[in-house]
Amino acid sequence: MTKPRVAVVGLGPIGLETAKRVAVDGELQLSALVDLDPAKFDKTLAELSPGAPESPSVLADLDDIGDVDIAILCTGSHFDRIAPTLRQCLRKKAQVVSSCEEMAWPWLRHPHLADVLNVEAMQAGVAMVGTGVNPGFVMDLLPVVLSSMTTGIRHVRVTRVVDASLRRLPLQRKIGATMTQEHFRKLAGANLIGHMGMGESVTLLAQGLGRHPMRAEVITSIAPVVAEHDMACNLGPIAAGQVRGMYNTGRWQGGGIEIELELTMAVGEKNPRDEIQITADRDLHLIIPGGTFGDTATVAALVNVARVVQRAKPGMRTMLDLPPAGSR
Repeated sequence: MTKPRVAVVGLGPIGLETAKRVAVDGELQLSALVDLDPAKFDKTLAELSPGAPESPSVLADLDDIGDVDIAILCTGSHFDRIAPTLRQCLRKKAQVVSSCEEMAWPWLRHPHLADVLNVEAMQAGVAMVGTGVNPGFVMDLLPVVLSSMTTGIRHVRVTRVVDASLRRLPLQRKIGATMTQEHFRKLAGANLIGHMGMGESVTLLAQGLGRHPMRAEVITSIAPVVAEHDMACNLGPIAAGQVRGMYNTGRWQGGGIEIELELTMAVGEKNPRDEIQITADRDLHLIIPGGTFGDTATVAALVNVARVVQRAKPGMRTMLDLPPAGSR
């Protein structure tokens, strides 16, 4: 069988690793690379990352590439901002797999835009889906799958604890490491910092359990995690009293069930783990010691889902709609 031709759009740390993985995949063919950074124009993977496989040269615009079957987008967290790129993909009739957090359940924040793009994708005969670790798996899809082994579900609690000192620098910046508490709260109040997608995870999980929350019913919060003593960080030193990360929650209650999600991402966090507790006719409790390592797992999610997205019905889809995307 002919391998699907794949374009990777956005060559930051995640996009670059995704392109390298596609380049050596036995079922996919890396056909195009796209990025807006002029420093990357006309360069190959091997030039951007020594030791990487050879590849096509980086182009500045998705419209400039040839025909592709699948586009993997690693370009942004906000659904409305990546909509123009999604439409470029639709014009090429390319299936879309994106790491955009809001695209995990785009109807939560942008219901009209999601409906419009759903129709446009159906007309183009392709599927578009947002995926990743969180949202996309640990705090939403995984508890849905686990819940299939019990009945009479009443409560779902998911706890994710991440030691951010092991993660990439952009994520450490995103969670506010090295900031003052005042600066963190100011940025958080403007929605300019922290994890994106908590509300989407709550909604995706609820939808998987047959419930349909309204946006106003989904309650989220974010607060700084403060260093109790001086500590080191790849971004620089963190003094006692400064921010070393963030604590993010999401909650919804209705239809006879309660959902509680708690995410702590901080430098030096102890006991990192993913933990799911389901209260039902027969309770279930799952712990992944050390947690799911987000940097590599996001790449894996994008590549593995790219293999199955062509089997999805055309339209705006979620991880609830796709067949299991096992590793190869």
